[in-house]
Amino acid sequence: MIGYYGRRWGIECGLRDTKDLRFGMGMGAMHANSPERRDRPWLINAFAVVLLTLLGAAGEALGYDRMLKTNTARRRTHSLFRQGCMRYDLIPMMPEARLHPLMQRFSRMLHQQPLFADVFGPV
Repeated sequence: MIGYYGRRWGIECGLRDTKDLRFGMGMGAMHANSPERRDRPWLINAFAVVLLTLLGAAGEALGYDRMLKTNTARRRTHSLFRQGCMRYDLIPMMPEARLHPLMQRFSRMLHQQPLFADVFGPV
């Protein structure tokens, strides 16, 4: 029973991150009349979620996650997606000494994704 609840909670967080404007992308407020008009924003949303999650993973790999949580917490307190959203908000004012390694790690992680390399590699 506990294992099932743990998996369900992960799914609920993913849906919350996508639908809720406060925690994520705000797709719950979107309304469309046709499936085609509905599917395009959801595809863009899917790309944005992946990119923000990779940005969060890049920041965590560099140890920047310690700046987003209390100093007494030993485990992750924010999802990688949430960390990516916070990092994205901080980029305009981020010092060059932190921004450059973050962008290098993000770029490296992005190019390691086979789908990204196949679809966006030539661009």
